[in-house]
Amino acid sequence: MTGDTRACWLVPLRVRGTERLEVWFEDQASHGWVAEHLGFLSAVRLVLHRRADPPRYRYVIDPRRFPDVLEDDLIRAAGWEEIGTLGGKDVWRAPYEGARPDLFGH
Repeated sequence: MTGDTRACWLVPLRVRGTERLEVWFEDQASHGWVAEHLGFLSAVRLVLHRRADPPRYRYVIDPRRFPDVLEDDLIRAAGWEEIGTLGGKDVWRAPYEGARPDLFGH
């Protein structure tokens, strides 16, 4: 890894629970370490990228068992970005200022 990337091993096993994992992502981002893309092996080896001036991000791990394209399009239109999957669940993020946004009333 370079000075601009950091590997975090087995994050879903070390940080248990959806909400705690979302808070972990947001805490990392607040220190400049941002998850840009989650791939097939991210549940084992998650890569964070250093951002000198990162936006404030809200991360949400999608609770839906069966996401669909129409709902995903609506979520994107509301300003959320899907960054990949972690442990079989979609992970979304949105930059924000002010009040922390919710997704799915979450």
